[in-house]
Amino acid sequence: MQKNIAHPVLGNVLYVKSAKNKTIRASVNSKGEIRVSFPCFLQYETARKFVEENLEKILLFAGRAREKAAAQPPYTAQELRDIRIRAHEILPERLAFNARKLNDTIKVRNRFGFTVSSPFSYNRLFIKNNRSNWGNCSSKKNINLNMHLVNLPQELCDYIIIHELCHLVYPNHGEKFHALVNLACRGKEKEYSRTLRKYSSLLKRVSS
Repeated sequence: MQKNIAHPVLGNVLYVKSAKNKTIRASVNSKGEIRVSFPCFLQYETARKFVEENLEKILLFAGRAREKAAAQPPYTAQELRDIRIRAHEILPERLAFNARKLNDTIKVRNRFGFTVSSPFSYNRLFIKNNRSNWGNCSSKKNINLNMHLVNLPQELCDYIIIHELCHLVYPNHGEKFHALVNLACRGKEKEYSRTLRKYSSLLKRVSS
């Protein structure tokens, strides 16, 4: 169950009863919208009191999120067209380059100990305007890449591509997968992963 309740200072607040929640929790999304989640056994009034008790803190986080959103205006339709064109020019070449490089430099063995031929060879590439992730690898060995990768530094763009290529070998995020990614990135997987977080706002910009 959920309710939208207007607050005189915070504006609209979404209150959500959830069986997953054991405590009351307030969160602010990238647009500055406020959500308060709380256990099903609690009353809405209890959640509203929680908001009043933490008003200054919630207001601070909401203000920061709204300022950040204002500093990152939505892409215009023309900007998206330009990014899409660049992505179709750049990403197929970067994917092919990295797949070729990994196939030439990294040996992968199957469970019987035999070397796998061209383990980083993929089927098809799809380029998307995805707002939830930078890329993924399907069970059909298709690679999906976010067109906004072209707005990242090339080493981070290649890191995402390598990450997805390694899913052709390990379709999970287990220890062996991360060890393979780290090997392919010359020991810089954690460094690249930390740096990539600074660019998460690029995924949140949408067409106006």
